[in-house]
Amino acid sequence: MPITVTDQGFLELGPPSPADRVDSTTPRRHARRVRIPCAAFCLLGLAWLACAQPSASLGDRALRPWTDYRVIMWVGNRAWQQPDKVPLFLDRLREMGVDTAMAYGADAAAQPYLDRHFPYYVENIVNRGLCLKWNSSVTDWDKHVTAWAKNGRPETAYVRDYCLDDPEWLEWARDQMRAAARRHGPNAPLAYDIRDELSVTVSANPFDYDFAPAALAGFRVWLRTQYRDLDALNDAWATSFAAWDDVRPFTTDQIKHRMASGEASPRGNPDWQALQRLDVRTLASLKEPVRWNLAPWCDFRTYMDLCLERTLDALRQAARAIDPETPVGIEGTQMPHAFGGYDLARLARALDWVEPYDIGNAREIFGSFMPGRPILATVFEKETNPARRRLWHLLLEGDRGCIIWWSEDCIDWDRGDYPLTPKALALAPVLRELRSPLARLFLEAERERDPIYIHYSQPSIQVNWLLESTVDGSTWHRRFSSFEASHNRQAKVRNAWLKALQDLGWSPQFIAADRLVRLEPDPATDSTLVLPQSWAMSDPEIEAVRRLVHEQPPHARPAPRRAVLCSGAPGLFDEHGRLLASHRLDGLFPRTIDARPAARHANASALRALDLDLAAFPAERLARVPDSALWRWLHEQIGCGPIRVPVEARARVHRFRIGDARLVAIERNIDYHMSEDLEQAGGNDALEQPIETTAELTGSAGPLHVYDLRAGRHLGRVSRWTFTLDPWSPSLFALLEEPRASDGLIEALLESR
Repeated sequence: MPITVTDQGFLELGPPSPADRVDSTTPRRHARRVRIPCAAFCLLGLAWLACAQPSASLGDRALRPWTDYRVIMWVGNRAWQQPDKVPLFLDRLREMGVDTAMAYGADAAAQPYLDRHFPYYVENIVNRGLCLKWNSSVTDWDKHVTAWAKNGRPETAYVRDYCLDDPEWLEWARDQMRAAARRHGPNAPLAYDIRDELSVTVSANPFDYDFAPAALAGFRVWLRTQYRDLDALNDAWATSFAAWDDVRPFTTDQIKHRMASGEASPRGNPDWQALQRLDVRTLASLKEPVRWNLAPWCDFRTYMDLCLERTLDALRQAARAIDPETPVGIEGTQMPHAFGGYDLARLARALDWVEPYDIGNAREIFGSFMPGRPILATVFEKETNPARRRLWHLLLEGDRGCIIWWSEDCIDWDRGDYPLTPKALALAPVLRELRSPLARLFLEAERERDPIYIHYSQPSIQVNWLLESTVDGSTWHRRFSSFEASHNRQAKVRNAWLKALQDLGWSPQFIAADRLVRLEPDPATDSTLVLPQSWAMSDPEIEAVRRLVHEQPPHARPAPRRAVLCSGAPGLFDEHGRLLASHRLDGLFPRTIDARPAARHANASALRALDLDLAAFPAERLARVPDSALWRWLHEQIGCGPIRVPVEARARVHRFRIGDARLVAIERNIDYHMSEDLEQAGGNDALEQPIETTAELTGSAGPLHVYDLRAGRHLGRVSRWTFTLDPWSPSLFALLEEPRASDGLIEALLESR
């Protein structure tokens, strides 16, 4: 809905002009124009911002329990082309090991599923506005941005086809969720999916959405919650806006002009060659705060993240107001990114469940931010071993199910008896195994995490994107998410910390700002904070870091270790992306913009650094004969986990408790990075051979009775045992204080929970 500002200080909301795009995909618009005083609009906006924050009261209230592992089929159109054969189709799904199907859209017919007592979930309820790859003018993204650059890079292209701040679009989308809940709620579906592969842009591709009038008006309202007054905003941004209605964010071209020139106000096009020559690795121009004041751009990116978060939460609330028992989530999420709305900490607050694409550690991050809530994975694999490896890995990480892509590939539709295809037959034994008592044992056990926290910082992701993309010059808009997935240095560094810690037997967790500022480590337990290229941090975050470094827990003997590990220069910028005059962690960490690791310990006077490029580690650790100084350095700083496997095995150790028993799962710690075409990225060949290795209880755990759960064999009362680590299936063990019969042990452990 077009919004204009009149000379009299009114906002006019009304029907589109003839030049505005209207087609059959556009929600119905009202014909009359509405005039609202700008001040009133601001008040309405503040109310919207207040009420649109994710509802803490929703939480998991009244949600239907999701305790079983669910195998879901993504159902294509051919299943419905012969209605009389739908029962046969569902029988074939059961034969394959599928126990849940998909209904597409709010008005999807569910009766065929109900007739056969076949559970289902509802997919893609909001089909306009959230995924621009469909039902928009930019479905061919490559063509769109190419034409934009060729035509002079006009700002008019930054107006999104569907504005998330448009109240009419939002109400239409809410209606879709309500309609789905009314139609399907009585059938107790497994879940509602708002939309698959949604984004503010397309995927996580960079583009300056959304400059629609409603979005800019909402942005100004939000800025009033961030800055005391207009003078404070101008001071923070290094701008000179005369009135709030004049405030506009910087486009990417404009912020790059400031970076290239050092000028506060962009004039004309950036000097792209000067931008490419910037010394961003050392930030030698620390005395040029205007050049590195990125706030007019970063604040807008934060606002767009907020827009997607509150939109999803509003749609979730719309469905759950009618059907409070069915969880609401999304599918096909992207890697953490400055564009697209992909602040995973925000998204996690707005969702009951999620199916992420495992790019840029998205799965591990969501797992930390959504403990106990269902997480799913889509199965694209066609072979038994790769599917078994990834699905078991994800079950051990906490997944509650998987989605098979797709029925068109799993049924031979040309034969009258609908036989299963080779792909389906290859997946069937894996799916049966994931629903076995052995898998359920680990699904129902309580997962153990270590007090090792990897900082997740969306402001740092924003700043990092600007720093890394200087080399692209004028072609920054072609830095597609497919490129970022394999080239983003910050993502590589984050993955390096994660994989190295896991190789040492630890189970770290990601921590966002809201939790970091409240972090109070157990005074009797070692704890570690990792800052992976955390360029931008708030004052409360900085204070939390200082507490960890300077505050030694009292009265604890022996005193637990407190360590802060970092790469780069944490806290050079504030949470708005503004380079500060002084480094708030001066004396603790270096100022250099690089990926070398460093450590500080509580009450330690010396900085312990390592001359190693962390960005190269994820690839180096996959070498056939790895030898990394990072493993040795980390072991010196924080030691190894409670169960130690030789680091050269590159094993991931998962720990659980159920009743009075401990469970241990050990797998090869491959890099589960998905490519843009949703295939497993390469490089794991060296880890696809069986190896003989050992597991050892560290510390004071003492000898325990160890049982090989797959073999049903008692290995003795030991502190150390030898086993064959298969590349495709995890080794699974139970550790008990007292001996038990091997026969029926799995069932007995399930009963003890």
